Amino acid sequence: MLEDRRATVLRALVEEYIASGEPVSSRTILERTGLDVSGATVRNDLAALAAEGYVAQPHTSAGRVPTAAGYRYYVDHLTPPRLRGRTRERIATFFNTVHMELSRLLKATSQLLADVTHYPAVVVGPRPTGEKVKALHVVQLTAERALLVIVTESGQVCQEACDLPEPVDSTELAEVERLLAGALVGGELTAVEAVGAAGTRLSEPARAALDVLAAGVGQAAAEHSELYVGGARRMPAIWDDLQTVHRVLEVLEREAMILDILARASGTYIQIGDDLPVEDLAVVSTTFPVATGGEGRVGVIGPMRMDYKKAISAVEEIGRELGDRISG
Repeated sequence: MLEDRRATVLRALVEEYIASGEPVSSRTILERTGLDVSGATVRNDLAALAAEGYVAQPHTSAGRVPTAAGYRYYVDHLTPPRLRGRTRERIATFFNTVHMELSRLLKATSQLLADVTHYPAVVVGPRPTGEKVKALHVVQLTAERALLVIVTESGQVCQEACDLPEPVDSTELAEVERLLAGALVGGELTAVEAVGAAGTRLSEPARAALDVLAAGVGQAAAEHSELYVGGARRMPAIWDDLQTVHRVLEVLEREAMILDILARASGTYIQIGDDLPVEDLAVVSTTFPVATGGEGRVGVIGPMRMDYKKAISAVEEIGRELGDRISG
């Protein structure tokens, strides 16, 4: 824990660097804080903060910049302000007037968050386990491959491509679909252990297909999460380094990596620098509840020089409104 004055100096340095992107001088910190001390005292504080790893000096004659540890201290002691009235009104109006199925709502929410914060935004839907099944379809892709499509009552669409052990014709696959739908539709989305004695009337290839597709239902229930990214086009304006942009794009294109990053903790969670696969990266995210008892996650991705005050406030406000909209 830093003493009060050094904490004030660090907070002023971080906020000035977020605003300007330029190394911050002791004079600027004095002007920003109004501290009743000399410039030499502030320089001594900056030297102490550097020795403790909170700030760094890019060049001998330059001011200081925050390190990942400096950002971490800043956000850990930050109380974000409320969003401006117009922004809160925009968010409330969106959720009060939007009427669409869940997948489209999650996608639209990712774009709303990106527009509000000016950072790429990610929304991850809740896993469908425990939701009621509205419809189930089996789409034949080839004689030995089928696509399982499950629609829940909340509007989530789960898809699972399944390789069939043997070729199955369309008539038999339609019967497999009927049996699976009969076992699932109207009930909770869970693994299908049996579909009744009717399944024994199928041919051997069709029974094998039924087993594979039933296993696919269980996999979809356990693993499926809808993920949407909004505002990715903003990235070149956020990061000056093109190589960093490419590395962040690689992360955004790997769904499993994004899900791993966003699933590390419940509630509001902030990850910075060393916590992430790209050095100059920060993620602010929070969970939102759903009526079935699960939760999804909403967040923004940006550089360490992120406007954390606005990002945290916006993420929490939109997460709260989205949870109320889905659970209501």
